[in-house]
Order: sequence, then structure tokens, then C-alpha cells
Amino acid sequence: MGGEGFLFIPDYIGLFYGLIFELPEYIRNEPVEPEGFIGEFRKYGRYENTDLFIIVLLACVWTFVRHIFTKYIFKPLTNHLQLTPVNAAKFPESAWRFTFYTFSWSFTAYVIFFCGYEVFYKPNIIFKGWTVGSLVPSEIYWLYAVQGSFYLHSMFATIFLDVWRSDSLVLCIHHVLTLILITFSYTVRYHVLGSLVLLCHDFNDIFLELAKCCVYSKPRKNGSKVEIYETLGNICFGVFFVSWCVTRMYWYPFKVLLTIQPSVAKVYYSDHLPFGLEFNLMLWAIMLMDVYWFVFIVILLVKILTGTMKEMEDIREDNDGATAVGKPVTNGTSTEYSTNGIANGNGVKRRQVGGNGTMHSNHNHAE
Repeated sequence: MGGEGFLFIPDYIGLFYGLIFELPEYIRNEPVEPEGFIGEFRKYGRYENTDLFIIVLLACVWTFVRHIFTKYIFKPLTNHLQLTPVNAAKFPESAWRFTFYTFSWSFTAYVIFFCGYEVFYKPNIIFKGWTVGSLVPSEIYWLYAVQGSFYLHSMFATIFLDVWRSDSLVLCIHHVLTLILITFSYTVRYHVLGSLVLLCHDFNDIFLELAKCCVYSKPRKNGSKVEIYETLGNICFGVFFVSWCVTRMYWYPFKVLLTIQPSVAKVYYSDHLPFGLEFNLMLWAIMLMDVYWFVFIVILLVKILTGTMKEMEDIREDNDGATAVGKPVTNGTSTEYSTNGIANGNGVKRRQVGGNGTMHSNHNHAE
């Protein structure tokens, strides 16, 4: 595995073999610090208070930008398209994420491919020249600031702004874990590794959110359906599925997980790499979540190919929750649409008031 050539790509069995038999090396060679983890962090971690301030400030900016986009672009578009109430509630959420992921992945790709880094093609050089407190290049600094602030915003948005879904808890865990990885990798100067992780995880989200927008745009208030959006949604879903297989199920394990195993990580840096075990555990946790979501994707694909699902939909939708927003409610002489669910970009989730006056959660599961 030495040299600066292409990294040897093993099979998944080899990858798991390395996980089981190599990671204990990080434990065996862990230097004894007087204060344990805290002591090691003080020794290797470097950050400024201004870094934290910028992330919090940008998180507020993303929340404000989402509100503006929702109010002046996405909601007027849902009105123009005359979407059903349930889809009009969910469309702005996916449209916002599509907008951000397009921007963020383009920025990440620019940094990785056009700023002089060879790590994508030669991932075994990822720790070459690593030093404690090394200077973070400006392009990676702002990439980290954009991504870290977005995931901080996303934790707030998932809980208070987005439709609550069957995997929303997993999504919250994912956001927390990603934010920890971003901030942690920055402080110990594993920023090149972190940039590669981001490259592997944002691209397919662009087409996932675009596919959702197409699905939401098909049915209209008057009961008609615009079939072209079904075709466009299927195409986007196909691109999403292929890109997920390539970026998350192939690039990520063999360009990231393999790279941080001791036999590869220490090709160019033979001394102690701080927090090697901790980073491995967190990166593998993300891999497990990728597999968790991949199961949903495969089930959906099988249903589409076998014809058991006539129209593409999100299998995370709970039947009760999926109809809670925009559900026709007869009120004596008139029929109205209920507004349980969310105020996308404008406030927090509303709660459904039951007939006995008690509050219950509104479980709208989707994307």
C-alpha cells in the first residue's frame, strides 16, 4: 500500500477484516495522558473562539435564508403550481435542501478537484505532512464553516421546521454526529479527511431532493395529475440510486474508512495519530446509517420495478401522518383542509388537538 499511486481497493470482507484486526493498534499505541481524553484534546486540538462564533452566525444566516427562500420563492411556486395542501407543505423543505446541497457539493468538489489536492485519487496520502495545529487553507476553512453551520441549522430545522418522519430521529443523530466530526476533524487538523467525507455524502442528496420536488409537483388541488413530473421524478431517483451506490457504498468505505485504518494511515505518518479509534468509530457509525437508509432505497426500488407501487412515494411516510396535512375535514356545511403539520421555514411544527382537547404528535413521515 506504500507509494503515491492509486490505493489498492479491497473487497468489503477485507475492509471489515481491517476494522476488526487493525483498530486495536490504535488502543495499544495510545499514549497515556494524565487527563485522558481531555488531556489529549488539549495537546492536539487547536481552535479559536471566532471559529465557533462564525459557525453559529452562519447557522442563523441559513435559517434566515431558508425563511426568505420559502416565503418569496418556494411557497409562491407551490401556489402557482396549485399543489395539494399536503405537498405544498413538504415542497419548500425539499426545495431548500436541493438548493443548499447543489451549492455545498459544488463548493466541496471545487476544493477537492481544483485546489491542488490529490487526495481523491491518492487517498493513502491523506495524512502526509500532518502536524499539530497546522494551518488550514482558506478554501477548506470556509468549506468547514459552511458545512458545520448548515448541520447546526439542520438540527434545529429537523426538530422545529421539517415534517416529522419515521427516520427523523436517525436524521437528528446523523446531524449531531456529522457536526461532531466536522468540528473535531477541524480542531485536530484532519480537515482533508473531513472534506473527502463531505464529497462522498452530498452529491446524491441533490437528486433525492429534486426527485421529491417532482413527486410533490405531480398531483394538483383540482385532482388532476401532471404525468411529466412522474417521469422526471423517476429519472432523478435513478440518478440518486446510482450515485448513492458509487459515493456512499463505494467511495466512502474505500477512500475514507480504509484510509484511516492504521496500515494505510501510517504509510506517510508513522507516529501516533491522535483520536484514531474515535474517528474510526464515528465514521463507521455514519456508514451504518448509510446502510440503514440504503435499505429503504432498495425496498422502494424493488416496489417500483415489481409494480407493487404504481407511483413513486416515500416508504417512510406513515399513512396517518401522510394524510394529516391537508386532510379534508367536514365541518357541518363545508369541507376544509386541516393544517396539521408544519409551517415550512416560518415556524415550528404544529400539534394536532384531539377531540378531548389533548395534544398529540403529528407524525408526517416522508423524505
